[in-house]
Amino acid sequence: MGIFIIFSIFFTMFLGAKGISSQGETDNSSEYKGIITMWQIDIFEGGTGSRKQFLLEMARGFEKEKQGVLVMVTDYTKEGAEENFAKGIYPDLISFGCGVDVDKPGEMRISRYTAGGVIGDKVYATAWCRGGYTLIANPKFVSEAENLLSEVIISQADYTQPLIAMTEEGITAEKIRVLSPMDAYVDFCAGKAPYMIGTQRDIIRLSNRGMEVITRPLGKFNDLFQYVSVTAKDEQKRFYAEKFVEYLVSDTVQEKLGKIGMFSPYEKVVYENEHLSAMQDTDYIHTFSVFSSEAFYKEMQSLSLKAALGDADATEKIKNMLLSS
Repeated sequence: MGIFIIFSIFFTMFLGAKGISSQGETDNSSEYKGIITMWQIDIFEGGTGSRKQFLLEMARGFEKEKQGVLVMVTDYTKEGAEENFAKGIYPDLISFGCGVDVDKPGEMRISRYTAGGVIGDKVYATAWCRGGYTLIANPKFVSEAENLLSEVIISQADYTQPLIAMTEEGITAEKIRVLSPMDAYVDFCAGKAPYMIGTQRDIIRLSNRGMEVITRPLGKFNDLFQYVSVTAKDEQKRFYAEKFVEYLVSDTVQEKLGKIGMFSPYEKVVYENEHLSAMQDTDYIHTFSVFSSEAFYKEMQSLSLKAALGDADATEKIKNMLLSS
């Protein structure tokens, strides 16, 4: 009788407990039925189509694997999201770029991640797609993309850093005009400057227009990453939110980014367009933390303009702020 009791205690402690724990995890995940909310915020221009629609399409694939789990994706502006954060309103996931003040992102245990989303040795955001900068030259005026430019138009959004991508490449210019993305594109097409620093969106616009160009991908710096963070508070929602992030960075999804004219930080996206193909093949050396402040990005834009005009002090200050990717 004593031997039987000892055996029972041993079984419960070492085998039964393990089985209960394992079964508990399975039951929790398999029984979950609910909605995972995701906010999509566009900070920089994409390629073609909608990042929100792409995420919704990928969500349908994820939902087939995780029966009972639905992913709802909603477009938000930076201002709208930050106003909700101030009220204590959060989604379960947020897809965003540099310039958004993401409040209280949770640590993620993820297989693929990018340096801009790491703080210390912990991952709080990872990129699920990226854009890129490229020097675009009009062959009517010049025959190659040089290091010293006579005049260049810069396509710059509210928080993007095209001039850092330019100066890190060792390119300077005698005359620089910084314009909004659409104004920059229009002026370049009108022949108002022989060069433009643009993005994948400009390559697609120019291709659709049938305009021949010379390009040189800028590979030393890139901040055009679309990140995703988990902001869910509920444990089960966090579990499935993180699973969806893992799904987004999987080969299955990454290889489909050509649908929206974007690039993968992890896999090769195949493009017939030679300019886009060259941008996909570019490996970046430096970036910024996506958790830097809005004021920081504005300061970098100011410093990078000085650096692009040849200011050595400004160039050095920028180099000291760069994060190795």
